Amino acid sequence: MKDLLALLFGAAIVVFFSYDRFNRTTDEAGQQLQRLVNQLSPDKLRSGRVVFHAYTFYALTFLVIYFLLCAYAELIPALGGPDITVGASKLPSLANEENPQTPVGSLLVQTGGNLIDAILHQSLTTPKVSTSADQTSIGIDSSTSMAVALMIVGLAPAFPILQRFEVWMRGAAHRLAGIPTRVLSVRDELRTGTIDLTFSAEGAIPSDTLLIPRSDWARLLYYRSLAKGPREITEDFHRDLALVIAVSAWVIDHRLKLSNPHARDRFSHLEEELKNRKGLLIAALDEKTEFGTRGQSREKYGDELSSPAVPGVEVGTSSPESWDRLVSDVDNLADDVCVLLAIYIEHDIIVPEPTSKTSQGSVPIQRKLAREKLDLFLNEHLSDQEGATRLNSSTAVTGLWVLSVVALVAILWSLFFGSLELHLQLGEASDPYWRIMVYLSTALTAYCIPMFTALAIRDGSKQLRRWHNFFDSNLKWTIFVPQAAFVLLASWGVATVLVLGVALWQAGVTLGWDDSADRFWSTLRSTFAYNAPTAVRGAFLALIVVLILDARRSRWHAWLRKSSRRSLVLAFGAALFMALVGGGTRLLSTQAGTLGASVPRSSGIVIDHIDRGLIAYAAIYTALLAFCVVFSVAEVVRTQRFRLSLAITEAKAG
Repeated sequence: MKDLLALLFGAAIVVFFSYDRFNRTTDEAGQQLQRLVNQLSPDKLRSGRVVFHAYTFYALTFLVIYFLLCAYAELIPALGGPDITVGASKLPSLANEENPQTPVGSLLVQTGGNLIDAILHQSLTTPKVSTSADQTSIGIDSSTSMAVALMIVGLAPAFPILQRFEVWMRGAAHRLAGIPTRVLSVRDELRTGTIDLTFSAEGAIPSDTLLIPRSDWARLLYYRSLAKGPREITEDFHRDLALVIAVSAWVIDHRLKLSNPHARDRFSHLEEELKNRKGLLIAALDEKTEFGTRGQSREKYGDELSSPAVPGVEVGTSSPESWDRLVSDVDNLADDVCVLLAIYIEHDIIVPEPTSKTSQGSVPIQRKLAREKLDLFLNEHLSDQEGATRLNSSTAVTGLWVLSVVALVAILWSLFFGSLELHLQLGEASDPYWRIMVYLSTALTAYCIPMFTALAIRDGSKQLRRWHNFFDSNLKWTIFVPQAAFVLLASWGVATVLVLGVALWQAGVTLGWDDSADRFWSTLRSTFAYNAPTAVRGAFLALIVVLILDARRSRWHAWLRKSSRRSLVLAFGAALFMALVGGGTRLLSTQAGTLGASVPRSSGIVIDHIDRGLIAYAAIYTALLAFCVVFSVAEVVRTQRFRLSLAITEAKAG
């Protein structure tokens, strides 16, 4: 028992302590964030929801690596790691002559092709499972579990292959979440836009100052009046400088009220850094252009002239910078200001502001005009925030609904029809608690794992802007078919690998460990033949759910959102299709079981009344589960979209 507790404790260490490694910066964009990257960890570059999804993918991957290395500790020295002599050091295979058991092949036929069911059934019906004295041991020493867990999270020296794999996996998880590519993409798009600051024809400070200090307006006008100098002052220079000054006044100097103050506090040091850099830049520009010292500028702007206060720097003490350096500094600061805006959009700090009646006072009017300028500059991305990006949050809601529905249906089926199915399958009555464990574990592996994989693929592809909506009228079949095939194969493959791993480990622990490679590969082939078709059901159900999520962004959503009856029709259609898939995959497992039986049937592959009954049960169970999942997801999508549309309409109506 202590070995099992140590294994679970090691898994907890991997989950909780691996976050620090996941949150290390991976600057896949080269030097594009070199000025800010040290201050922007991955959890600050994306919203908490997206980071959680990426970390879940990262942690689950290393949990699989952890269990693999614990089970096969002999692989660690071969991979360049330390020599761990304890733990499970032999691969699982069929029982040998010294450990006489019922052959796994015949048990698989009796249990309909599920190796886990076969092992559990044998453990209940065989009085002597192994010659080992300790029947509660899982075959992994507690010191092995702790050593492997500490190596994975970096609290103990790790071997080079594991370190390189961790770096690659961390980068893959970050790319899946769009870190830092999402922020850089928004930054690049903002750099192509312009904040429209209107200047009067006479070259005077406008009456609508838009909350920008009059001294900064004077600077913008004065710099613009210098058409020539040691270097041509281009329009890009004026545009970037206007962007820096406007955003500094509205956002960094807190002259506009933004949302989510708790999230904004995390970036106070970033705002302070940008504020100081802006002050140094303005001071250098003032000195280079002699702003405030020439008689003409003093006479024209008078008391509006003032120099920014920069901590630790006295005005007039710095040496004038070259124009090339100043133009480069303005360009870099404009880049970083756009990064700040992209981060604030991502973290819901800048959100669309509902239209409200304008107050009569001058300050509210200026605030309203300034906010309109900012919203116009961020218009496209604030629209995404209201629409597609917001709707992506249904991915987590969909996953939670699928997990809950699958677990509930599996438990109810095991308590009622499951007793009849297993009685037909095993020829004897079964314990209800054992049935719940079997059906629940099988359902979570065969249905939830493919579902989570498909949702992760869709969400990650959307973050990278590589996902094509299946209902896009311009989508060609050459794109539709490969994308659907990839979702099916990836979700099926992940579930199959997990099923094989669990089944082989259970075979090794319950039936004994043997070092015969022939027996191992024989067990692997038979396990794949029996269990791989089961994961196909989950892959097809996952593809149906992905299609429903894509339908909300198409004309089909107008058909779906009219009433719950449309969701029922969709669920019935999915149930009929999945009944065929469930029955067909069960038939494949039955045929594989007949071919792999220890005592082959004289007439080859024969489907008897027991097989037909099990196929019928599989079809009914799959159809019932698909109906509940599809109806729940369709209703969630329908009501979420309706509520969001209603909220947008009310906000626009003021």
